[in-house]
This record gives sequence, structure tokens and C-alpha cells, in this order.
Amino acid sequence: MNEYTLALLKIVVSAAVTIITAVVVPYIREKIKDTKYERLLQIVETAVRAAEQIYKEKGQGKAKKEEVIAFVTDWMNKHGIKITEEQLSQLIEAAVYRMNVEKLWV
Repeated sequence: MNEYTLALLKIVVSAAVTIITAVVVPYIREKIKDTKYERLLQIVETAVRAAEQIYKEKGQGKAKKEEVIAFVTDWMNKHGIKITEEQLSQLIEAAVYRMNVEKLWV
């Protein structure tokens, strides 16, 4: 992949995550009470960070995401929170994006 393709891919992914965060997160917030929503975001972010620590090898993104989905889904089932798999996936992607942006500033 050349530099231009990589730069374009970064822009597209960044724009997609921004849109997801701007559209999907408010939609999910409406579906869940604010306190449950805030706790769900905390759980997703914690699970993403934990997966990042557990799977340190490159190329394990799929395993990381599966681990996060399993953990968060179990937590949601125990707390009576229902969102779609797509919505959960988007929350995970947003948490990964936020984590990666934080890494740039450190």
C-alpha cells in the first residue's frame, strides 16, 4: 500500500468513526437510560483496553474484537441492556479510535 492510499484510508476511517460517534452514539443513548448508557460506554472502553493488553501481537484485531464482544455481551445480558450487534461493533470501533487518538497525544 503506498503512502497516498494509506493516507486516504486513514481519512475515510476517521470520517466513518466521527459519523458513527455523532449519529449512532446519540441513537443508542436514546434507547438506553443515560446511566446505563454511560456504564455501557465505560464497560466497552475497559474491555477494549483489556483486549489491547492481552493481545499484544500485531494482526490479532479479530481476536481482540471477539473478546470484547463476548465480554460486553455477557455484561449487557446480565444488566438487561439490548442493542444490536452492529451498534455494539460501532461502539467498540469508537472506543478503539478514542484509545488510538489518546496514544498519539502521549
